[in-house]
Amino acid sequence: MTAGTESVEWVTQEFARADLRDRRLDHRLVKTAEHLAKSPCSPINEACGTWAGTQAAYRLFNNPKVSPAKILQPHWEATAARMAGCGGPVLVMQDTVFFSYGTHVKTRGLGPIGKSNAAHDRGLIMHNALAFTTQGVPLGILSQSIWVRREVPVEEYQEKIERLQVTAIEEKESAKWLVALKETVERAPAGVAVVTVADRESDVFEFLTQAQELRAKFLIRARIDRKLVPEDSAGCVRMQEALSDAPALGRMTVAVPGNGRRKARTATIEVRIAEVSRSSRRSGVGRRRPPARSIP
Repeated sequence: MTAGTESVEWVTQEFARADLRDRRLDHRLVKTAEHLAKSPCSPINEACGTWAGTQAAYRLFNNPKVSPAKILQPHWEATAARMAGCGGPVLVMQDTVFFSYGTHVKTRGLGPIGKSNAAHDRGLIMHNALAFTTQGVPLGILSQSIWVRREVPVEEYQEKIERLQVTAIEEKESAKWLVALKETVERAPAGVAVVTVADRESDVFEFLTQAQELRAKFLIRARIDRKLVPEDSAGCVRMQEALSDAPALGRMTVAVPGNGRRKARTATIEVRIAEVSRSSRRSGVGRRRPPARSIP
């Protein structure tokens, strides 16, 4: 939806089943959503148009009966219905968004979003799982998490790095991939083939293990050329070696635009598939994992 959109009938339909345990709050949620949908690029006060509308929106968000989960519940249900009716497999894209509020120096409750504690590197972090048809039509959000990073003094930074190396993933920011995958499986309708697509940051042991436990299909970009179990992988030592030995199932040439730091060019993409068993270097070295498909 673009700025200035006039029709907001979809908003009324999307939130028709909202249940905030108060009809007045349900009505205010729909009205506030309509205001924001008409002007999605505007701040709340500008989108609401009047001081009374702005106050009503802020009272809605500050009400203890209202939570992000309760606001999103009707949208999750509508998304599941669209997934069930799309007539094919659904791709669920996981990605992280950083909101910078560095120019709003008096804003409270922000945290670092970059590699420094500079004012321009402060804001909020949001991780989404967004469902699409295979033709690229968006169907809705299945999972959304928003958080603020804890401040880490420069003198404690190295200590933090060492601590994270032995910390359980549930206590790390990387848990966002597992949470979104679990909620995707829970909220997706039965009988619909769902494939989670994620970037290289999700290439961690715990994500792959949880996907197998949930019987969830996924496609992730490999971050590391991992070591394989040779006897289960046709004698190949590394994942890239196994893929290079596999036949190419298809090729296509794409144009890669320049971005100021690199020149425009063309690239040839190949699709290869190999079934392999990864070797684990975690505690319990030598444990065998069920074979997993790898796609470059």
